[in-house]
Amino acid sequence: MTDPTDPQGTSWRWWVCGALLLATLLNYMDRQALSETATELKARFALDDERYGRIEQGFSYAFAVGSVLFGFLADRFGPRLLYPVVLVGWSLAGVATTFATSDAVARALEGADDPAGTGAFVWLLVCRTVLGLFEAGHWPCALITARQILSAADRPFGNSLLQSGASAGAVITPLYVLAARQLGAQWDFVFWSIGIVGLLWVPLWFALVRKGSLDAKSVTQAEAPASAPPLDALGFARRFVVLAVIVTVLGVSWQFVRAWLPKYLKEFHGYSGAASAWAVALYYIAADVGCVVAGFAVKTLADRGRDVHTARVGVFAVWCGLTALAALVPFVGDSFAALVPVLMLVGAGVLGLHPIYYALAQDLPAKHMGLLSGILASLTWVTVGTVQGAIGAHIKETGSYDLGFAVAGLAPLAGLLALLLVWKRQ
Repeated sequence: MTDPTDPQGTSWRWWVCGALLLATLLNYMDRQALSETATELKARFALDDERYGRIEQGFSYAFAVGSVLFGFLADRFGPRLLYPVVLVGWSLAGVATTFATSDAVARALEGADDPAGTGAFVWLLVCRTVLGLFEAGHWPCALITARQILSAADRPFGNSLLQSGASAGAVITPLYVLAARQLGAQWDFVFWSIGIVGLLWVPLWFALVRKGSLDAKSVTQAEAPASAPPLDALGFARRFVVLAVIVTVLGVSWQFVRAWLPKYLKEFHGYSGAASAWAVALYYIAADVGCVVAGFAVKTLADRGRDVHTARVGVFAVWCGLTALAALVPFVGDSFAALVPVLMLVGAGVLGLHPIYYALAQDLPAKHMGLLSGILASLTWVTVGTVQGAIGAHIKETGSYDLGFAVAGLAPLAGLLALLLVWKRQ
């Protein structure tokens, strides 16, 4: 039997990919905990749409800072020791969120003339900002690990497994929240219990990834340096611009739906908590399927003789078409049977675009991939934070989600145009 902890074993790379998937799952469960309890917190702590948008904005800006910081640290020190640090950091931030109910927190953060719930709002803002800072470290650590252990041919599918943890976490979270409520647990149970589970990931990581496991000598990537000639300055600049456009539009699309879908279903369409939980779960199940199928489609086309870049662009174009259906969501109506299938196609489209982006980003110079991918993520999250704040204010003022869904659906088309027009063969 192959030892899953032996980096020379044939299955070790996929065991590590499983650990990356689990880390992504925990990352998204901590992230989704707020959106799934937002309606309850809105009533309890006067968390209106504008305040909610500001919390999402704080998370996004912190994610932008953390992307650059941890990208640099990942290049400098490697992911083996850094990865557990960031995971412990975001898990503890999730646990600390539960103190929003504390009277001591309210007294410390809320003035006599402040509106009701200000202290809890400020505490949630601080905790979610810290959460965003540390969650950003997941992606450079995961991408460097995947690049180090997988061959170029295996990366699209490996990236799909990594990214599929996002939708798996988003599927589990609403059902987990629903089960907790049915058992009589309060909102704070969701936050601290997910955080505790996150801490248990650390010993798993150290059991799989031992000292030296991620060294170049320990993995099979001999073909990687020869897979393409070195980029010249202009070629690098072109590709970096394309990657910046793609990751920004994908972030805007994915994060809008992630943050606002539960509220949209409950508060705009009047869905019950159970109906909303199932609708969100189905959305993310479809996203998970779309993500894995996209990576598998690129690999299959390449295995059948198609040029890898042509395969990437073709799959990217089809999945952009699925994502564009988000612009039609406001016109579908309230019916679960009509609305949810459209949302499922949107989810399959937008998440399926991510592994293709990661494969493109893994063609960046290996020595600085963590920092470069961190800079790209930082640009994304500054944009996402600005958009989330503006969307929150817009929804509060108009009560309409139409603009948000239109932007979410059509934004990836800009990434497709950049890929077609600006990305040049070396």
